[in-house]
Amino acid sequence: MAQEASARLVTEQASARDGSVRTRLRVLRSSWPLMLRATSLPGPGPLTGWVCRDAPAACVHLAAGAAGPLGGDRLRLEVDVRAGSSLMLGEVSPTLLLPGPHGEESHLDISIRVGAGATLAWRPELAITARGCRHVTDTRVVLEDGARLLLREEVLFGRQGERPGSYRQRLRVRTPGGPLHDQELGVGPAAAGWDGPAVTAGHRAAGALLLVDPGTRRTTDTALHSPDTALMTLSGHAVLFSALAHDTSALRRRLDHALGRLLTVPPEKPAVTTPEAVTVSS
Repeated sequence: MAQEASARLVTEQASARDGSVRTRLRVLRSSWPLMLRATSLPGPGPLTGWVCRDAPAACVHLAAGAAGPLGGDRLRLEVDVRAGSSLMLGEVSPTLLLPGPHGEESHLDISIRVGAGATLAWRPELAITARGCRHVTDTRVVLEDGARLLLREEVLFGRQGERPGSYRQRLRVRTPGGPLHDQELGVGPAAAGWDGPAVTAGHRAAGALLLVDPGTRRTTDTALHSPDTALMTLSGHAVLFSALAHDTSALRRRLDHALGRLLTVPPEKPAVTTPEAVTVSS
């Protein structure tokens, strides 16, 4: 039997008794099989330092309460990171996308808003497209002025020794200045030529990092360029790193390496204004 479920997460900036600023979970509501759980931040590191740069962050993980999604399931996740707050959002385990009994598509709709001056690090775990699945993930992100975003994606095309099912994922990011990023990936039987040289070139895993950070320079780090990777600079102090690999271990190494380098880019230096010469006549 197909399932419908939704989860909603809202954070806001709050003041502690000592006058310091922190992030508070205002709404944490979920239903089986989408289960949201407040967790502790990971230990010190580039990502923790980045997400807590402006304010101590909250940390939440999404746990699957059942296998799947299965064909026919419709799941929805809504995230609202309100002005000035910071959130690290992750998943407990990889997602195995499975076929349903009637050949229907499963859907995961993700709606994210990051308020003015707020920060979100969204790190879903690996999505595995099992043989026979038909799945669509649609992620829409709205960034307000000064918002920061780190979004990581990883997908494995089929389990060991099997052809993948049909999988489509679309990511759209909008800023106050208009659309920033709109990309769709389709693999499997429903996407002709998906494993050709113009898409995955026979690789079994793909991933990407999207970093939007008005506080840093856009990077052209040549160490992140290789035959199986690409680094693109976007408008609004944003960069997109994409990688292909023959297995998930190699993919994760490439993404981890890129993440470390992207998060250690020096802050953008403010423009230096040279005073104009003043002529004094006597």
